[in-house]
Amino acid sequence: MSKAFTRESDEAPVEGPSSIRARLPPGVRNYITQKGAERLKEQLTELVQKKAATNQLGGASANPEQAKLDTAIKNLQQILGSVVIAQAPADPQKVAFGATVTVRYENGQEELFQIVGIDEAEPENGAISWISPLARALVSHRAGDKIRFRAPESEREMIVVAVNYGDR
Repeated sequence: MSKAFTRESDEAPVEGPSSIRARLPPGVRNYITQKGAERLKEQLTELVQKKAATNQLGGASANPEQAKLDTAIKNLQQILGSVVIAQAPADPQKVAFGATVTVRYENGQEELFQIVGIDEAEPENGAISWISPLARALVSHRAGDKIRFRAPESEREMIVVAVNYGDR
């Protein structure tokens, strides 16, 4: 197939933060964990270095990779300009932003979740956005509390086993 009949979106994407992200309610700060902010800064540094290497290899304006890099860099700069690093909560026994929470379901299975900012959420790895329904159900609870949560497939009951604010 001729290059003329391909879409730019058919090419491999440049790694960086997803351009599709949850929207914050108006007037709400864009909180992030310290580790999340550090990861975003590392991604930005990598993209800037990749852009510099691409510039050395050839024409910057004619290279579609260059345009994707520019967009990813601008997106990351915008995100980093809007984030507020969350501080530790006053009561470390309660679930709040930044907490790593161990829950046990009624079948005995345990699962770990960390409540993070929207720009660092990776639900498939247990990092859930603070605006997600599960995170909102967990917030303000303590170890030993029972929680009912309506998951997409059914209503689930869980017990908070542990709340930690250390590294994950």
